Amino acid sequence: MPEEERQLGFRDERPEDLNAYLERIQANRYPLSLLAAGLTDVRNIGALFRLADAARIEHLYFYGWPEQLNAKKLKRVSRSTVDYVPHTVLDFPQLQQLSQEKTMVGLEITADSQPYYTFDAPPGTVLVLGQEAHGIPDTVLQLCTACVHLPMRGVNTSMNVAMAAGIAVYGLMKF
Repeated sequence: MPEEERQLGFRDERPEDLNAYLERIQANRYPLSLLAAGLTDVRNIGALFRLADAARIEHLYFYGWPEQLNAKKLKRVSRSTVDYVPHTVLDFPQLQQLSQEKTMVGLEITADSQPYYTFDAPPGTVLVLGQEAHGIPDTVLQLCTACVHLPMRGVNTSMNVAMAAGIAVYGLMKF
């Protein structure tokens, strides 16, 4: 089968005036944010930037991992979305302040968590993601007003954090 028949051709739908386009996107973001608490894998962080761009979410917050945000590999994995996705590195007092201003919801299986698709996320929700191996740190989990989870129906009891975030983000967005 010829190459052009196997796959639809790529079409760049960005307008010629990219700066005006970026300004419109910045002014019209979905009122949902992500907080990455202690993530260490540059590939997951890069994927979160791409998710934040694709879903046009409001903000990407980081807690407990500021030094990696300048890594060359992050820019490559994020496909340079790190240049225009709004993001902030928080210390703990700033994180506590954020929890007073926004509804923080952990993406974590707990005794009280509910499936992500049953949760009605109010505007301004911050979906909290935990470290790949250990989940959301207890000090951060205590700032969450609720927790949601992805039902795990297979043998494995965990999923890649970036993949889980993608499922949850699109599930929580109300179009």
